[in-house]
Amino acid sequence: MGERKRSLGRDVFDSTPDDNKSGTIKKILEGKRFQPKAAAKEVEVRVKLTPSNIKQLDAIRAELEKKGKGRLSRNDLIRVAITLLSAEDF
Repeated sequence: MGERKRSLGRDVFDSTPDDNKSGTIKKILEGKRFQPKAAAKEVEVRVKLTPSNIKQLDAIRAELEKKGKGRLSRNDLIRVAITLLSAEDF
């Protein structure tokens, strides 16, 4: 039984240009890799607050203003609350 000759791929020393090159290696070496666009950093949220929630937020805002922390909006306080929220709070 004779052995079949197998192709070992293209000749690396062949000087003819390869028409099917994508140029990926060249782009990587030059630092021109594709960078996916960053995901949105903010997400728009709609929150319904009860009258007691609004009173509590206003009380916290007034207390912070007395302490000289500046006037914070309800949105800022809600962002702080979300940041401090953990699974143990439930």
